[in-house]
Amino acid sequence: MTYVRPHYRRDGTYVKGHNRRTRPRTAQPRTAPRRTAQRPRPVPAGPTAYVRPYYRTDGTRVRGHRRSISPRTIAVVAGTGGGGLMLLLLLLALASGPGTGSKAPAGTTPSHSASVPATHHR
Repeated sequence: MTYVRPHYRRDGTYVKGHNRRTRPRTAQPRTAPRRTAQRPRPVPAGPTAYVRPYYRTDGTRVRGHRRSISPRTIAVVAGTGGGGLMLLLLLLALASGPGTGSKAPAGTTPSHSASVPATHHR
């Protein structure tokens, strides 16, 4: 006897765990030859992304697999990368004007009130 773990069928029905009777081995040859070689998997063209295993809303489990990324998705991802951040930093640098860095204006002293705790005198 062989134990079969609980699972969901392709049509979504749930099968409880149960014991299955194994077939007795016979001396007669099988009618269909066993397939020894695995089918070659199709090689996706272009870049791929790994999809983690997940459960569908009907309860079926989808195994983790690799899927090809469309050229449109690549263009969208490339367009929203670090280019927007570089543009923002460039605009901020231009808006601050030339020669005004983090230096304090001449004739003023920096305030240390934020870093020194306040002392109360009576």
